[in-house]
Amino acid sequence: MQVKHDAAWIKRLSSLAKLYFTPTFLGAEHIDASRPAMYVGNHSIYGVFDSPLVIDYLYNEHKVAVVSIADHSHFYIPLWREIFKKFGAIDGIREYVREVMRQGYSILVFPGGGREVLKREGEQYQLIWKERYGFLKLAQEFGYDIVPFAALGGDEIFEIGFDARHIVENKYFQKILKVPALNKLLRKGDVIPSLPKNPFPKRVPFYFQFQPRQVIPEIQNQQDLVLFREQIQQQIYHALDNLKEIRAADLNQHKS
Repeated sequence: MQVKHDAAWIKRLSSLAKLYFTPTFLGAEHIDASRPAMYVGNHSIYGVFDSPLVIDYLYNEHKVAVVSIADHSHFYIPLWREIFKKFGAIDGIREYVREVMRQGYSILVFPGGGREVLKREGEQYQLIWKERYGFLKLAQEFGYDIVPFAALGGDEIFEIGFDARHIVENKYFQKILKVPALNKLLRKGDVIPSLPKNPFPKRVPFYFQFQPRQVIPEIQNQQDLVLFREQIQQQIYHALDNLKEIRAADLNQHKS
């Protein structure tokens, strides 16, 4: 499998986002291009603004050719999938991921996937990882460290105008989900998006913080896997709280 990384393309598409969201990156000391790792973070609503900034920062600032694991749906649309590929993204099929890890690429993964992107009212900055543990199994298989990171700002650029719960929790929609083929297609309703009040994003400063590398311990059973994943989640939540404090201090400084 050949991975595409178009540095000029990545820089060009992220440049407007940089001007608009003025991102701040912290924790650069935990990024090491000489040692492939799995970068694991929270996904923002719609996921199209902060992800390119992370990829651009890792690739153009730290020479980390990170491969982004994307939802299958992105690769059904011809032009859209080409854009994703230029950012080094691949379809999130396990054997595809194995192949790029065999080639020594670092991996960017959002375990919340499409459901965490399609947030509903009150789910800002929540990690909706469900029963996803495969990324940790792959990291253990290839001896990759985990680098947790937090992204602040992306869940505040849109105000939800129509909550997807109104559809998903509707009794008629629930009847539709009882049909196995439709339930699979609609992913139990997870693919139903909430809609923003205004399609134009608010100008909110973005903050990113990379956390210390975590060596995956010897995982013997499912309980070990659950506990280690919870540890990663708590690191991300802690980093989000820290970034909120940093942002508040920055805002106060600008006011004074």
